[in-house]
Amino acid sequence: QHAKPGGIIVELGAGTGRLALKFVGEGYRVHGVEPAAPMRALLAAKLARAGLGMSLEDAVAATFVPPVGRVDGVMFPFNGLLHLQTQAEMLASFRHVHDVLDDVGRFALDCTGPYWSAMLYGPMPWGRADVRVHHENGRTVLTCDRSSYQPSTRQMRIDIRYLMQGEVEGKQIALLQTMWTWQQVIGALADSGFTIDALYGDVDMAPFDEGSPRLLVSARKT
Repeated sequence: QHAKPGGIIVELGAGTGRLALKFVGEGYRVHGVEPAAPMRALLAAKLARAGLGMSLEDAVAATFVPPVGRVDGVMFPFNGLLHLQTQAEMLASFRHVHDVLDDVGRFALDCTGPYWSAMLYGPMPWGRADVRVHHENGRTVLTCDRSSYQPSTRQMRIDIRYLMQGEVEGKQIALLQTMWTWQQVIGALADSGFTIDALYGDVDMAPFDEGSPRLLVSARKT
């Protein structure tokens, strides 16, 4: 809605391109910010196979340098915000976005709410196995996870196991997420010079309240 002809959209935490590829395919100019080298490599390979182009940068939300002075929009989707570990880091990131955003541009982000059950009741054991389908080869993938919360850092550690059909050994990774409250995120936006112009409580665009499972927000410069 806010991208102008010839303008730039920045995606923070572009990953392997789940969202960026859609925008590029529809003709938008996208600048992807992704600090994980393996993910950038996968995204670059996907772009090459599709015959598409976009700029990629090894940076984080507080340090990225867009290819033009001001940008139309900055997106921080898919729980990217939870990778920021401190309040100071979140404020530095939001203020940097404010600095590079056009005066009529928008900053959009979404994140899940705190995992209260795991935070209150201690480590959660390995859960049930979920059956998924690999998005490229169509093979069945079994996944399961467990979690533990560290109050001193306010971080949730999530261990995830994957086993793909036809393979003998699976893989296990660890994901660290900071459990921000809604008040902290909304307060940091205000402290960084933003005014919220759209607020939802889930991906179905349900109204937001403090019991919402997710926070989806669009903000403009005050």
